[in-house]
Amino acid sequence: MNCGIAEINGTQLYYEIHGKGFPLVLVEGLGVATWIWEKQIPEFSRHFMTISYDNRGVGRSAKPAGPYSISMLTADLLALLDYLHLNKIHLLGLSMGGLIAQEFALAHPGRVERLVLAATTHGGSSHIPMAAKTLQMLLESSGNSRAAVRKRLSLAYSDEFMEKDEMNHLIDLRMADPQPREAFLAQAQAGAAFDRSKDVQRISAPTLILSSTGDLIVPYQNAKLLANKIPNSKLIIYNKFGHQFLVENFAEFNKDVLTFLIQ
Repeated sequence: MNCGIAEINGTQLYYEIHGKGFPLVLVEGLGVATWIWEKQIPEFSRHFMTISYDNRGVGRSAKPAGPYSISMLTADLLALLDYLHLNKIHLLGLSMGGLIAQEFALAHPGRVERLVLAATTHGGSSHIPMAAKTLQMLLESSGNSRAAVRKRLSLAYSDEFMEKDEMNHLIDLRMADPQPREAFLAQAQAGAAFDRSKDVQRISAPTLILSSTGDLIVPYQNAKLLANKIPNSKLIIYNKFGHQFLVENFAEFNKDVLTFLIQ
C-alpha cells in the first residue's frame, strides 16, 4: 500500500493506493473513512489499482469549517486525481460518495470508464427520503461511547447483523476515528442540498446501481429511480441488508462489482 496526504484546494486529503492496473477510485459516504472499504480493497486490488481517500471533514483528511457542497467535494476528487496523475478511471461511490460520483461523471464524462453507484440517490423533490424517525435519529445521535456508536450503526445495518460479533470490530473502527459533529453536519447538509434529478440522464458511462431493501437511510426505491433515468444502466437490489450492505453482503457485492467492471 502507498498512502499520503495531497495538498489540494486549500485543504489536505488522505489517500491510499492498493494494487496495480487500471485505476478504480472508491468514494466513501457520510461520516465514514477509508476503513469502510476493508472488505473490498483486498479483492478489488487483485484486479485494479484501487484508490480510496477520505473526503474533507472525516478520517485523516483535514476538517475545515463548513459549509461544504457536493460540488466542492467533487472538486476535491478532481484535484486528487490530477495530483495522482490519473486520467480515465472506474468510479465507485457509496451513499454521499454516490452523489459525488454522479456529479463527477456529469462534469467530466471523458474521465469515467465505468460507474458504480451504491446506496445512493439523484436527490431533488422526486427522490424518496428516509423516514422522519430515521432522520431525527441520524441527526440527533451524538457521543462516542460504545452505546452511542452502536445506536448510530443500527441505522446502517440489519437487526440480524447487529447481533453478530463483528459489530464490536465495526464499533472499534468508529471509536478510533471519530468525526467532529460540525464536520458531520457540514457533510450532511451538502448531501441534503444535492439535486441532479434532471441531469442524471446525461450520464454516459455504463453504470451499475446497487441497493438493498433494508436500507433505512437511502430507501431502495431511489435506486429504481436512478436506473429509470440513467441510460445503459444495470440495477441490482439485494434483500433485507442495511445501508452498508457492502459490509453485510460483501462477497456478493464484490462479485457483482467486479463482474461489471471486468466484462
